[in-house]
Amino acid sequence: MGAKRVEGLLIERVGGEVLVVTESSHEAHALNEAAAIVFDLCDGSTSRAAMAAEVARRTGLPADESVVDLALADLVEAGLVVLDDEEPPRAITRRSLIRRFALPAAAMAMLPVVETVLMPSPAAGQSGPMPTPAPSGAPSGAPSGAPSGTSSDPPP
Repeated sequence: MGAKRVEGLLIERVGGEVLVVTESSHEAHALNEAAAIVFDLCDGSTSRAAMAAEVARRTGLPADESVVDLALADLVEAGLVVLDDEEPPRAITRRSLIRRFALPAAAMAMLPVVETVLMPSPAAGQSGPMPTPAPSGAPSGAPSGAPSGTSSDPPP
């Protein structure tokens, strides 16, 4: 099995988590610690078993390839990793892992998570022209004390 990171990614590390930006699609992907470990090991030659052992060593999760399969499925779906072999990661859900390993709440939070957010384009971040305030002394709407949409002057 060979999982390999795709080219053209901007990677920023914050604590145990990783933020990966795909410039071509304007997507940002937040990887928690377990997903970041698997992502870092996607060099095309590291086996699932070796990845599982490293995830277990650094997070305390069970050394099980199902944890790696969960991370790989999320990473492939996000477009961050490609698999060299024809065999996709086994379909696995977080719920099935929680049941299978009888994980406590603290360990559930350690399961691999890849969250994707669409980033606005640079043009969308630019603001338009600001409204110009009325010159001083010019009327600005309804007279003070009058309800909106009414006037204190009699009709003509």
